[in-house]
Amino acid sequence: MLGDSRTKPMEILLVEDGLVDARVTIHALRRSGLHHRLTLVRSVHEAILFMKRTGIFARAPRLDLLLLDMILPDGTGIDVLEEMSELQPDSSRVTTVVLTACEDASYRTRCDELGVYDYIQKPVSEDEFLRVVRDHKKLMIHLQQAAVSAAAGNHSPSPSGSLRA
Repeated sequence: MLGDSRTKPMEILLVEDGLVDARVTIHALRRSGLHHRLTLVRSVHEAILFMKRTGIFARAPRLDLLLLDMILPDGTGIDVLEEMSELQPDSSRVTTVVLTACEDASYRTRCDELGVYDYIQKPVSEDEFLRVVRDHKKLMIHLQQAAVSAAAGNHSPSPSGSLRA
């Protein structure tokens, strides 16, 4: 069901300046079998343009998942998160997973304050990474099915709990 092509593909934005790390993430997602589309950007500036859907990203899809490196050439992942919190109300905030080698505890604290879904230290365990992505995909599918049911007049309850371990 997670790789089912009848479901909307998960729209993923990967903000990563390291090409080796980007390649590892992209290959892990390919091996996962998840139905997804991924866009790679390499800076804070590009990530913000994508989220605002401006410039070359005017036709960018609405995101389902943001994979975010913390240390970028023109700033930090915190800059992206703060901009995102201004652009999106809490109820529609994009699920964000930080993938970082940064060991500064203040970044982790700020990410928690900004509502980051998960914070994974590099080198990333592929199993842990895919668990987080699959959990998000399951929630996304559940919400799509609930929306279809609600539109058809069947009122199904909204998810009551987090999938976070």
